[in-house]
Amino acid sequence: MEPTRTDWLVGQINAQTIAAAYTCGHCNSTTELRTINGIARVAVHHDDGCPVLTGVLSSTPDALRAITASITASIPDTFRP
Repeated sequence: MEPTRTDWLVGQINAQTIAAAYTCGHCNSTTELRTINGIARVAVHHDDGCPVLTGVLSSTPDALRAITASITASIPDTFRP
């Protein structure tokens, strides 16, 4: 049997989990999962005037929290302390 190879050390990124976990720290944003050309994408709908929407602040911290939650959710219990 051929070994299974992966690009990830452990866990997987799941767009649906990211959409569920994403929250903007500056507004009451909502998320929606879209599939465009077979690729799942997370659409974030920020409130009008949100500093992330206007480009004053970055969405990177919020996005990283959601991605981390997605990866953590996919880690098998056998790898958890």
